Amino acid sequence: MPAWRYPFLWGAAGIVIGVALAELPWYLALGVMVGLTGGAVYAWFKLGWGRLVWSVPLFAGLGWGRAWIENKASSPNLRPLMGQLVGVAGYLIEEPARTSRAYRLLIEADSVYSYRLHRALPATGCILLYTRDSSVIHLPAGYGIRAVCRLDSIRFGQAYWARQKVFLSGYAEQIEKTEINTGYWQGYIQRLRQLLINKMDSTAPATHAPLAVTKALLLGYKRGIDSEVREAFQLSGTAHILAVSGMHVGLVLSLWLFLLRKLPPAWSYHWLSQGFLLVLLVFYGFLTGGSPSAMRAVLMGSVAILARMQRQPYLSLNALGFAAFLQVAADPTVIYHWGFQFSYAAVGGIMAFYLPIRLYLLRYPQRENTLLAYFKDLIAISMAAQMGTFFLNWAYFGRFPLYFLLANLIAIPLATALAFTAVGWLILMYIPILGKLAAYPVYALAWLLVEAVSFLSALPGGTLTLPPLPSYMAMPFTLFGIGIGGSWLHRHLQAQKTMWIV
Repeated sequence: MPAWRYPFLWGAAGIVIGVALAELPWYLALGVMVGLTGGAVYAWFKLGWGRLVWSVPLFAGLGWGRAWIENKASSPNLRPLMGQLVGVAGYLIEEPARTSRAYRLLIEADSVYSYRLHRALPATGCILLYTRDSSVIHLPAGYGIRAVCRLDSIRFGQAYWARQKVFLSGYAEQIEKTEINTGYWQGYIQRLRQLLINKMDSTAPATHAPLAVTKALLLGYKRGIDSEVREAFQLSGTAHILAVSGMHVGLVLSLWLFLLRKLPPAWSYHWLSQGFLLVLLVFYGFLTGGSPSAMRAVLMGSVAILARMQRQPYLSLNALGFAAFLQVAADPTVIYHWGFQFSYAAVGGIMAFYLPIRLYLLRYPQRENTLLAYFKDLIAISMAAQMGTFFLNWAYFGRFPLYFLLANLIAIPLATALAFTAVGWLILMYIPILGKLAAYPVYALAWLLVEAVSFLSALPGGTLTLPPLPSYMAMPFTLFGIGIGGSWLHRHLQAQKTMWIV
C-alpha cells in the first residue's frame, strides 16, 4: 500500500483519533480501539500490509491516554475557590485587552491568599481578571501583578476559554504592578512583538484599518482590526490572509533563500546557513503568536529545510503528518481549534485538488507568459483550498463566498506585495527619516487591500447562505472529500507513470 510510505501521516491520524475518543464514553472508545486493532490484525495477516499498519491503533491508544491525562490536568486547583474573596499574585500571559466595559487581563496565578481561610494556598491556574484601572493597558506580557478579587465563573466565551484551561474570572478595582517574571520565556517574545508594534504605530502615516491589517499580516497581531474589516475578509473568502500560515512562512523562506543565492553553492546548503534559517523560522512562528496555523507552517517549513540540508526529496504528506503529530501530542485540545482545522483542511485540499485543477486549466497546450502562469496557479490554489475547507465554512459560518476566486486574485498579489514591502519597513523604521518614508508605500498597499476586499464583500449576492450543518459532521465530511480527491490523484499519477513506462 503506497500510502504507508508516509509513517508520520498515519501516526498523526492515529493520535487524532485517540484524542477524539477521549470525548466518548469509555466503553464506546474501547469498542473503537478493539475495532482498530482488529482491522490492523486483518490487514497484517490477510492483506499482507506492512508493519506500519499497527501505527494507527498504537498511536490511537497513546492519543487516548494523552487526552485523558490532559483532561485530568485541566481541572485547576483554583476551582474550589469559586465564590471566595482572594488575593491573587501572578503574571500576565498576554498583553491586556480592551473590552466594552473594562480591561481584560489573562494571568497565571502563582499563589492565592484566601481571606475566608486566612492563609495562602498552593493553588495555581489561569484567571481572567477584569479591571477599570486604565494603567494596565500598556503592561507587557510577563509582568507580575497582585490584585484582590472575588472568583467567579466565566460568563462570555466559556467554551473558548475552557479549551485554553481557563475556568475562572474576577473583577479587581486596582491592580498592583510588581516585577517581570524572568522565567516566563514566551514573555520575552511577546514583549519584542509589542516593541515592533509600538514602533509601527509611531512611524505609520495613520493608525486606521490599513495599519491594523499590516500588523496582522506581518506579526499575526489582529486585535486592532475592527469588526467591519474582519467581516469583509470573511465574506470575500480572503480571511486566510489575516492568519499567519504558509504564505507568511513562505515569505521568510523566500527572503532567506534569495540571500543564499548570493553565496557560493557550498554555503547555500551548508548546515550553518540552513540551521540559521531553521532557528529564524521557529522564532518567527512564536513571534507571530504561535497560532496553530502558524506552527503548522513552521513545522512543515522546518521539514523542508532539513530535507534540503540532507539533499533529500521533500514529501509534503509526511511533513503534514509530522506537523500534526507534534502539535496534537503537545496539546491534544488543539484539534478543536478552528485555526488548526482550517489550516490542515486547506493544505489537504491543495494537495488533493490543486494538480487536477491545474491540469484542467492547461488542457489546451499553449505558450504562456509568466504572468498568465502565475494567475493560473493562483486560481488552482484558491479553488483547491476552498474545496478543502468547504464543509468547515458550511458548519461554522453557514455561508459560502461566491466571489472568493475574484477576491483572491486581487487580494493575494496585494498581500504578497504588502508583506515584502512591510519587511523593508521593519528594517528601516528605526532610522528616523527613512522609517517614515518607508511606511508610505506599506500604508498605500494596505489601504488598497482593505478597500478592494471591502468593495467585493459589499457586492450583491456575494455569499450563499447554506442550511445548518452540525459541527461534528464538518471534519468527517472534509476528510472524506479530501480522501476522494487524493485517491483520484493517486490513480491518475499511477496511470501516467504506467503510460510513460509502456
